[in-house]
Amino acid sequence: MSEAPGSRAGSMFGPYHLKRALGSGGMGEVYEAEHTVKGWTVAVKLMSEQFSNDPVFRERMKREARTAGRLQEPHVVPIHDYGELEGQLYLEMRLIQGINLDTLLKRYGPLTPPRAVPIITQIASALDAAHTADVMHRDIKPPNILVTPNDFAYLVDFGIASAKTDEKLTQLGAPVGTWKYMAPERFSNVEPDFRADIYSLACVLYECLTGTPPYPSDNAGVLVSNHMMDPIPRPSLARSGIPKAFDDVVARGMAKKPTDRYDSAGDLALAAHEALSTPDQDQAVNILRTSTEATLPRWMGTSPPVQNQPPAPVPQPGPTRPAYRPQPPQPAEQPNWARASGPIPPANRPGPVPAQGSDGWAGPSPSGPLPQHFGGPSPSGPVPQQFSAPPPSGPLPQQFSGQMPWNQHQPQPPRKRWPIIAGVVALVVAIAVAAIVIAMSNGDNNNPVHAQTTTTSRTTTTTTTTTTTTTTPPTTTTTTPEALDRLMRTLPTGYAAGVCTPQTEPMKGAVVSVKCGQNTDTNGPPIAAYGLYTDVKGVQDAFTAFMGTIQLQSCPGGGASPGKWWHKADPNTVLGQIACGVYKGSQPQVMWSNEQSLVVSVVGGPTQGGQGPNLDALYQWWTGHS
Repeated sequence: MSEAPGSRAGSMFGPYHLKRALGSGGMGEVYEAEHTVKGWTVAVKLMSEQFSNDPVFRERMKREARTAGRLQEPHVVPIHDYGELEGQLYLEMRLIQGINLDTLLKRYGPLTPPRAVPIITQIASALDAAHTADVMHRDIKPPNILVTPNDFAYLVDFGIASAKTDEKLTQLGAPVGTWKYMAPERFSNVEPDFRADIYSLACVLYECLTGTPPYPSDNAGVLVSNHMMDPIPRPSLARSGIPKAFDDVVARGMAKKPTDRYDSAGDLALAAHEALSTPDQDQAVNILRTSTEATLPRWMGTSPPVQNQPPAPVPQPGPTRPAYRPQPPQPAEQPNWARASGPIPPANRPGPVPAQGSDGWAGPSPSGPLPQHFGGPSPSGPVPQQFSAPPPSGPLPQQFSGQMPWNQHQPQPPRKRWPIIAGVVALVVAIAVAAIVIAMSNGDNNNPVHAQTTTTSRTTTTTTTTTTTTTTPPTTTTTTPEALDRLMRTLPTGYAAGVCTPQTEPMKGAVVSVKCGQNTDTNGPPIAAYGLYTDVKGVQDAFTAFMGTIQLQSCPGGGASPGKWWHKADPNTVLGQIACGVYKGSQPQVMWSNEQSLVVSVVGGPTQGGQGPNLDALYQWWTGHS
């Protein structure tokens, strides 16, 4: 298939070789591209000249990158990088082999209820994460939902998302989002809140079930009237075979008054799950589980036992249901995208690659730092079973780690979070979420500690304990893009977009390393470096080498330097080593290793004129960011 006229496929854009067009819209074009310097394939979104030159749009695009980075959730596609080249704004995202929901519905028709609900469930998870961070998406619609061949769903395009704390931007003189999915309050002077996104998600649920939007008019005036005054359509009347229980789900999700809607997107998803028949609930669970399993990264290998993990909440729709075995797939000429009911293909079966000009998209894969939680001297005793693998970064993007604004502190959830994913895929999601999204709180158990010396003099000894470490992670064979994703996921909070950049020459022995500028959290270091290694021995060797570059001192409070450290919540599991000292006679440094994530971290103090945190301040920062 030839490229459309005006396509830049085949040309160079800075370091990117634009291989093929993936899609286009009013804001610009998306290309599959090869980064010729880093050697990986990504998706690059090029903004049109009109928008690149618009100051309002520039601010919106910056916010898209920052917003995506804030959301540590597997179903959010964040941003690898963004900036300006040749006078044109661009976003670099991880390439997703998938199709957008709008194309899927137009190409293959409505989804069966047990297939529609898992997709809505996954997007609800992404939305609840956004709402917890006080971010509205504002543009929930089928084109902004990507679906992989295994039905793993992603929410994309936070370019017009509006954080509650941000000043409202003028949207280039036009309403934001697609009117067919906009809540009634969006057409009034009432300031919309997160419930406008819930309304839009209910509209998408209706379209998944019926194949058409709830109000299909193409006339803007008619749509405004529809959303504000017309009765809410019933999906069971629009298409046969849809349980009537979905009428109530859609009616509440699309209630004209925001206060009459569900309290969270997850509540909407849970209600949709409970609207399914008993066999369809089992099939929906199957689809959700299989889509998650298919998206787990290869390096995780066999899922570790989860008997020591806290049980996930399970929705209780009613009495115990009889066992149900999904029926064989129905004969169809449709590809994997369009399966109507039957089981999902095996996780190791490669999905079809979008044809040229299709809706394949790109998305990064950041996920937040993996905050550690530790406590006092490690007592002897058996070591609880732990996940020894580093944070996932699979072939299909989880959350980006290569983005820059990722690990930002998340406020307390303003409303209850939905339990549906944890309930229906407790086994799989417990593994994925435990490895990807461990949120940091401010309690005492969140502060790392390490073995303390009995003197305050300079020392290289540690206390002797019977503490053992977790099982050594397998040597990783992660490719460079995946390795960078993994490393970025482990970075501490407090790094703004663009502050952390890959080093051309990684730390000695590291697969990949990044150098970071000022961390904006309290007592944050002005300079830092983080490196990812292939195995525990590499981590230990690197830590020993770094210790040789500083004049060792006891860490503040009498902490051994070097010494072992662990989570206060799990003092039986030593995570690595920590050392404190002075570099070049005046610059305080704190360095630590994490033998679970296979990362070595070095943070430094003043860089110019003595400005910056001293050793006590750096150590205090470490206690909340390791």
